[in-house]
Amino acid sequence: MKEAINIDISGLYVEPTLVADDVIGVFPLYRELPARGTEKQPQKAVELIGYTIAIPVPEGLHLPKWDFTQEQWVEGKPADELLILQKASKLAELKRLCTEAIEGTFTSSALGEEHVYSFDTEAQLNFQSTKELMNMHPNFTQTSWKTRDAGVLMHTKEQFTRLWLDGQMHKTNLIEKFRRLETELEHATSVDAVNSIRW
Repeated sequence: MKEAINIDISGLYVEPTLVADDVIGVFPLYRELPARGTEKQPQKAVELIGYTIAIPVPEGLHLPKWDFTQEQWVEGKPADELLILQKASKLAELKRLCTEAIEGTFTSSALGEEHVYSFDTEAQLNFQSTKELMNMHPNFTQTSWKTRDAGVLMHTKEQFTRLWLDGQMHKTNLIEKFRRLETELEHATSVDAVNSIRW
C-alpha cells in the first residue's frame, strides 16, 4: 500500500488515503444520495464529491491543489498569503544564519599576524569581562588568549584591545548585513524575489 490524496471537486487537499502500490492516476469519489423514484422502482443517485489522486505531491507546496488542466499538483495557497509565509520563513532563516556566523570565528591581526578566534556566546562573555578587568586594574597589562589556529598566545593590553575591537566589528558587520537583507526582504513583492535573497 502507498499514500494517495483525496481532494475536493475544486482540487484542494482534503486528506490522505491508501491505495495499492501499483495504482496511479486520478479516480472520482462519489457519495450516495437518498434514493429517488418509487418504492417499487427506486433510483439510486450519486454525487461527485472529489477525487483520489494517486500521484505523489512534490515537495515545497504549502497547500497542494490538483490542476485538472495541467494534470499536476500546483500551489493552492493565494499568492499574497504565500508571500507572507515565504517572508516569515526567509526571515527566520536569515536570523539563524546571522547568529551562526556571529558565533563562529573571526580573524584578527592584533598580534601582527592574522589569527583565528572563536566568538561563541562564552567567548563573547569572556572578551567583555577581560576587557572590563583590564580597564579597572592598571596592573593587568597582558592576558593569554586561545586562538583556533595557533593555540594559546599572549596578548598585551593594547593587543587585546585591538582584538576586542576586531571581535566587535565582526559582530557589527554581520548584524548590518542582516539588516540590509531584512530590508530587502521587506520590499520583496514576489516569492521568487524572496527566494533569491541569500545570506
